Amino acid sequence: MISSYRFIPIRLLLVAGLILSSCASFEPGLRLQELQRPRNPTAKASREGLEISVEEFISTAKSQMMFDTDIASQGLLAFLVRVENAGTEKYVARRSDMRALLNGQSLVPLSARDAANQAATSEYVAKALGWTIAAGPFAILLWPVTIGASAVHTHGVNKRIEQYFEASSYQDALLSPKQNAVGFIYFKLPDGVKSLDNLTVEAEAVGDGSGRKLSYKFDLPSMPLPK
Repeated sequence: MISSYRFIPIRLLLVAGLILSSCASFEPGLRLQELQRPRNPTAKASREGLEISVEEFISTAKSQMMFDTDIASQGLLAFLVRVENAGTEKYVARRSDMRALLNGQSLVPLSARDAANQAATSEYVAKALGWTIAAGPFAILLWPVTIGASAVHTHGVNKRIEQYFEASSYQDALLSPKQNAVGFIYFKLPDGVKSLDNLTVEAEAVGDGSGRKLSYKFDLPSMPLPK
């Protein structure tokens, strides 16, 4: 009679493979190239032929589509900004000249890397641990292997998230006529906020030759935060 114990390592390896293939992942539903296409912004305005538009990605559906998680629940706000020069002068549009205010108070801006780290702190990592626990006794037998491999896998996922946030973030731009710049700006959501009322995004652009400043103010509609 052949002992079944000789087949246990194979079973354990299969379970380990299942755990790793099912743990933390990052799969946005929207490609970065699609951000360049015309969209329906939350608000837009034009000055001297320079149009700036703002689109919120705060609602759960839009957040999941773009970032594969509900970033507002992680204390993060994201706005897609599009600057399009339909005028005759060159303009400079910098990230540092864009800000968000809630009830008149400026929100703390976050770099793409800091935003990625904040978004990745809980949900993505929790997937790995959840699947390890769900695998039951076999996972317990493989605990050092699964935890170690999951940590390596999760580190790789976190690196992808960081690269994704950086690639999709708004970059300072010198825009000649018929050029545009598109990207996300990120802000830290204050603790305890239940609803976004009196939310405003402001921006400035400067004529490259004239030094003339163009100011924009967008009063966004109130919206409840996902629970």
